[in-house]
Amino acid sequence: MKTQKLVCLFLGCSLLFLAPVVYGEVVKGDIGLGLNYPGVGVRYFLSDKISLELKSQSENNIILGGFRGYWYFRPIKTILPFAGVEVDYASFKGNNSEGTGITGEVFAGIEHFFVKSFSVQLDFGPAIVSLTDKGSSESVNDLEYVVNFGINYYFGKK
Repeated sequence: MKTQKLVCLFLGCSLLFLAPVVYGEVVKGDIGLGLNYPGVGVRYFLSDKISLELKSQSENNIILGGFRGYWYFRPIKTILPFAGVEVDYASFKGNNSEGTGITGEVFAGIEHFFVKSFSVQLDFGPAIVSLTDKGSSESVNDLEYVVNFGINYYFGKK
C-alpha cells in the first residue's frame, strides 16, 4: 500500500509541475468527472464560481460518501484556485470494531489544466472526524489534516 501512495504522489507532482501546457487557459464544462485517491466524484457547476460534488472514497474497510461545495477564484493562466467545504458519512469495519460517523472539512487548493478540459487537483485542509463504535457505543472526535489529489475531466455546454 505504501508503494501505491508513493506512485500516486510521484504522478501527481509530475502532472502538476512537469506536464507541458497544451491548452493555455482554463476550460471547464457544466459537469466534471473525477478520480481521486482513493475514490470517484461527479461535479456540477451552478455558475462559473460555484460547484457541488458528490464524492465517494473507500480503502481498508473504510467507506466515505458525501458532498463537497467549491468556491472558485479568478484563474491564473492554467491554474484555478478554490476553497470549499466537505461533509461525509463514514462507515468502518475492523477486526475489533465496527461503526459509523461523520466528517466535516474545510479546504483550499488548486486545479492545473494541463490539456483542454483535463485537470489535476490538489487540496488540503483540517477535518473534524466523529466516529461511534456499534458494539460499545464508544465514540471518538478528532481533528485531522487531509490532503486530496485527483484528476478531472470536464464536459458540457460551457
